[in-house]
Amino acid sequence: MRAILVDDEVLMLSSFLRPSSGIKDLQIVGQFQKPEDALSFAAGHPVDIAFLDIKMPTMNGIELAGKLREIRPDILIVFISAYDEYIRESNRIGGDYYIVKPYKAETLEIAMERIRLLARRQKKDIYIRTFGRFCVLLKGQPVPLRGKAKEILALTVSSRGKELSNESIFRTVWENRPYSNDNMTVYYNALHRLKQTLKQEGIENLLISTARGQMVDTSMFDCDYYDWLDGEPEKSEAFRGEFLSEYSWSEYLISTLSSNPFYEE
Repeated sequence: MRAILVDDEVLMLSSFLRPSSGIKDLQIVGQFQKPEDALSFAAGHPVDIAFLDIKMPTMNGIELAGKLREIRPDILIVFISAYDEYIRESNRIGGDYYIVKPYKAETLEIAMERIRLLARRQKKDIYIRTFGRFCVLLKGQPVPLRGKAKEILALTVSSRGKELSNESIFRTVWENRPYSNDNMTVYYNALHRLKQTLKQEGIENLLISTARGQMVDTSMFDCDYYDWLDGEPEKSEAFRGEFLSEYSWSEYLISTLSSNPFYEE
């Protein structure tokens, strides 16, 4: 899970990194002393958890949490404070956990157990199916994606939040065409169609364009592929050997799925 840290004291930021380094499913993607910088980052990057100090000079952690929830309604909020007097206030705005300084690695792990449970219980409006043929469902209804636009999204979903360069997407999806500036025009046209469709459905933030390429905001959707990789087949449809079956490039990923002990032939 991707997390940001916000504390106006540099020492407090570094003191969090040491005990958190042993938590394998926690990835610190941003550290900020200014709440405004954290808000700007969250607006353009996928973030699952925010660890927030409460007493800060320009904007306190309670206020910051409210603004973060406006940007990302599903973000999980963990307050970290030297004072326990703010617990009632944190509960009022829906804080998910409260850690009192000083704390140890064991305290963070207990907090993460709670966060993992909450993350599993969250129900998202978007569900992406990869077992069999690729399909994006919005509140149970399929999003009308077609052709290469649909394939671009399928490939990006398969990278699970990692950035794919525009060149690598082109070379994979248009495997029989040489890479050139002229041929990349075809790619950008398909990418434009994809973005237009997502915008029409009100889910344009699902796809994030970077300076180099594309990535998906995994916090916005549930996916059978991700659940399977995480060892949670009870949340997913059963994998029976078909994965993004309309795309030849998906074959190299099937071995990863087939090695899962929950695979049923």
